[in-house]
Amino acid sequence: MKYLLTILIFVIGVKSFACKCAFNDPIRSFSTEEFVGHIKITQVYPNEGESSVYKTDVELLELFKGSEITSIFVGGRSDGKIGTSCDVFYPAGSELVVTASRNSSGQLVFGMCSFIIDLNAERRSNQINLDVIRTLSKWDNTYSSNLEYFISSEFADLLESKKGIQVKERFALFEVNFNDQQLPIEVNVIKGFEDPVDAEIVETLSNCTYKLRPFGADKSRSDSIKIVVPVYFYPAERGNKSFMGTFVL
Repeated sequence: MKYLLTILIFVIGVKSFACKCAFNDPIRSFSTEEFVGHIKITQVYPNEGESSVYKTDVELLELFKGSEITSIFVGGRSDGKIGTSCDVFYPAGSELVVTASRNSSGQLVFGMCSFIIDLNAERRSNQINLDVIRTLSKWDNTYSSNLEYFISSEFADLLESKKGIQVKERFALFEVNFNDQQLPIEVNVIKGFEDPVDAEIVETLSNCTYKLRPFGADKSRSDSIKIVVPVYFYPAERGNKSFMGTFVL
């Protein structure tokens, strides 16, 4: 009984201090972060004193947003000391796509809660996330927005009706512009499916109702009232029909 109680206390303690991050995706991260880039870490330095970040030198392989860099800080510990559950460590040789912003000391930092594509790890979503970021960068490499959005059910109903559809592209991105009353005034195709379904999506997004609000610590009004809405296509597999959705799986 004593050992069981000890284990329960340990498990509860671990859960209590588990790192908690808000939902993140490539579009939200691209729109809110100062820097987005494909980097390779070439050297890792130890934390300075009790600093919660450590410096890395990097080779910038591809720049998607922001200015060119030769180094970046990582939230975590590289000196072997015990940190927090939000600490991350990437050794030299790590190849990543990262989104980063500046901390109170002016250091450009990414960490556990940043959107990160670890290209050394084989994940199903890596390529499509990278392609989305490349598409956003080519469309507008300065795009910034602090808005999260909720779309009325007509949009979900349209996507639900597309079960079994066949298209060649894996995703499409749509720009929705609003007036001061949060009513859509223009919908543009950033990247489409090159299929008649694009016109259906544009029409539906043009006629939906929206709820927009700032997310994160910055509650100021966004300079431009527009959002980017993704639609992902998943081909049929394991006896399941193909379908469309708004999340990367």
